[in-house]
Amino acid sequence: MPLAQGNLLNGRYRIMEVLGHGGMGSVYRAHDESLSVDVAVKENLFTTEDYARQFRLEATILASLRHPNLPRVSDHFVMPDEGQYLVMDYIEGPDLRQILEKNGPITEEEGIRIGAAICDALTFLHTRKPAVLHRDIKLGNIKLVPDGHICLVDFGLAKIIDGDQPTMTGARAMTPGYSPPEQYGSSRTDARSDVYSLGATLYAALTGFIPEDSLARALDGLELTPIRKRNPKISERVAAVIEKAMQPVAANRYQSAREFKDALLDTVTPSQPAPTTDSQPVQPGSPPPIVSPEKPIRKFRSRPFVFFSIILLTALIGLFYTTPGILPFQAADVASETATVTSTNSPEPDAVSPATSTPVDSASPTASPTAVKTATKLPTAPSATIPPVPMATPLGGGVGKIVFVTTREGSPQIYTMNPDGSQQERLFVASDGACQPKWSPDGTKLAYITPCQDRQAEYRNASIRIYDLQTGENQSLPSQPGGDFDPSWSPDGQSIVFTSLREGMPLNPYAQIFKIGLADQEATRLTTTDASQPARQPSWSPDGTTILYSLNRRSLWQLWSMSVNGENPIQILRSGEANDTQPTWAHDGLSIYFAQSGKGQNDPARLMQYTLGQETVTNLLTSIPLPEVSLSPDGNWLVAEGADGKNIDIYLFDLISKQLSPLTNDPAKDFDPHWQP
Repeated sequence: MPLAQGNLLNGRYRIMEVLGHGGMGSVYRAHDESLSVDVAVKENLFTTEDYARQFRLEATILASLRHPNLPRVSDHFVMPDEGQYLVMDYIEGPDLRQILEKNGPITEEEGIRIGAAICDALTFLHTRKPAVLHRDIKLGNIKLVPDGHICLVDFGLAKIIDGDQPTMTGARAMTPGYSPPEQYGSSRTDARSDVYSLGATLYAALTGFIPEDSLARALDGLELTPIRKRNPKISERVAAVIEKAMQPVAANRYQSAREFKDALLDTVTPSQPAPTTDSQPVQPGSPPPIVSPEKPIRKFRSRPFVFFSIILLTALIGLFYTTPGILPFQAADVASETATVTSTNSPEPDAVSPATSTPVDSASPTASPTAVKTATKLPTAPSATIPPVPMATPLGGGVGKIVFVTTREGSPQIYTMNPDGSQQERLFVASDGACQPKWSPDGTKLAYITPCQDRQAEYRNASIRIYDLQTGENQSLPSQPGGDFDPSWSPDGQSIVFTSLREGMPLNPYAQIFKIGLADQEATRLTTTDASQPARQPSWSPDGTTILYSLNRRSLWQLWSMSVNGENPIQILRSGEANDTQPTWAHDGLSIYFAQSGKGQNDPARLMQYTLGQETVTNLLTSIPLPEVSLSPDGNWLVAEGADGKNIDIYLFDLISKQLSPLTNDPAKDFDPHWQP
């Protein structure tokens, strides 16, 4: 049973808060009442005598480690029938994952510096007698101290290797995307396993994407998406070094952390100063080192102090998790650290960076580029008039059915399934194919489009229909030649907003937003831009007052909002040279989920969250692109379509643990998911 705030552990450690939790135990911040300092307490709930004996042995070895980039283990004890506990320094500061969520991918120089520093720490660990493996290197386990120092935290999965016999305490555990295939149990782990995890961590830090899972690469032939495809700013030399470290076969990787470090430093050009590592302790009051005179590390905007050096290095500690996860800390901890994300690309000439407090373009969509020189703050987000009903989250998340489209029968057909992926069944037969199903607010009807022959951005000649699940009635909404698609229900279920290519517009129809009342069946055009600025993907706010949509200006898709009558169109977010599409409201109306991609047509889409009022943008860091999502009724999960490089399937994303799980695995395309209210 997890310890509660205020509990006194072992008569000495007062529990202050839970920092993270997993299947084997939790991590707590506690106050050492004997020494009057804060400490981190790691809990292991395995209480068998064999585990307790091995735990004492390995904890004693960990307590002997002293390195400037490792927290110091100060105490360890076993409480019979309760758990095993490891006490170590509490490290202040955000972790690398939080930094990535705030500022986007780090620079190549920062990546080299981090990699070289962590290699120093790993070399120290791997050369101990007996050797120590970390086994859980990932973004969340690299912490930045306020003075610029960096520490690798979490010893929970660390394993002591004594001769040829691996120990028991580090029972097989892995973090998908970061762990090498041998850590799943295929063979014995060694120092090269940490090399793989460090390479995967650098991949994520430089691209903003968690790499494809190693086991799928080793067994199923899944290919690793090249780093430069994710981030073309990374040089070929650095990309090649990191990708070699991530080879599924251990013999093809660097054979030691020292060899990995040398390869990273060899990528530095003669005119570029080699990044210094952080292997020496930082003296109190001394300034942190700078990456290079020409290009210092970016500053943190979320702190009153300034971090001149954002990434120096790391070294050790793994969490007691057996449940695979992406982030070892609670989502609430991450959210409290969220800051505005600055685009990794250059902003357009008149753009206001998201790092400023004025991200909203007050001009109408028809304003000329030279006219948009000022920005006004987005009005406070409206409170939802239809709040979500609180409810427990069952296995798989949320309640109600998930509807989606699949081509497993040839033409696209609408299916439903349970939130855990079970009972996948066709809802009805659409002779011309059907796509884009959307539940009505009461969950009794579906709006969808037909004909549909494949997944597309625009559906010419399609019309919107409404299927009543209670009566089986299938009703067609009035349409005009051109095509109607992207349906979105009003919260009261009385209207639908949609995209149309109606030929009643100019001779060359272009996408615009319309609204139709279900009672009078009359359609009204809401957006009034010209053919150079098409609009699509409308999304109705939970309180019924605002419509979000994507508008194309200057060859980039941007997120805009307007009233339900098409009045007061404003750009709500500027992302520089990036496309923002597929907006989806959170149930409370206080944040928006959307997809962000580069200018290229095939650039992968990052799942982003924009918090209104705070004007902050968070990269949710998924291992594969998730271009379209739908929120569960309880607000804790997202169902999404995702492309793993081979196919399009439906995935479940846990907003708390940040874990991504597949719901479908069919050779056909599965897309357009929507969660029943």
